[in-house]
Amino acid sequence: MRKTFLALSSLCLAAATVPAFAGNYAEGDPRPSALPTQLTTAQVQHETRQWRATAPTVGYPEGHPRATAISGQKSRAEVHAEAVAWTRSGMSEIAYGEVALDSRGPSYERALQAFRALSADRQAAAAPLPAPRPPQR
Repeated sequence: MRKTFLALSSLCLAAATVPAFAGNYAEGDPRPSALPTQLTTAQVQHETRQWRATAPTVGYPEGHPRATAISGQKSRAEVHAEAVAWTRSGMSEIAYGEVALDSRGPSYERALQAFRALSADRQAAAAPLPAPRPPQR
């Protein structure tokens, strides 16, 4: 009788906890679910066109609403050279090491100075040579 009671009570407890465990799986579900309040693509495009027609020009260069900010783009070789300088200077050990990053410590300052020196050397080596002067008469 006692074994039956224990088995029945554990079965009831397990049944009661199943919904609690099942709810957690829905939180990590990567599949998107449509919400009834979402707009269609056409509605979003229409709203975007309306907004762009009356968009403020604050914050854009020379007040031109369609202007884009020009940013420099590094070549693959420049990125590689910078990564090599980062590693050789010791900055990678400080940034990704076991010890917490201390931007005021002497080891950080030494590594930063070494990185700046390596970067300056790299930029000086990559700079084009000045054009030779024509001979003066």
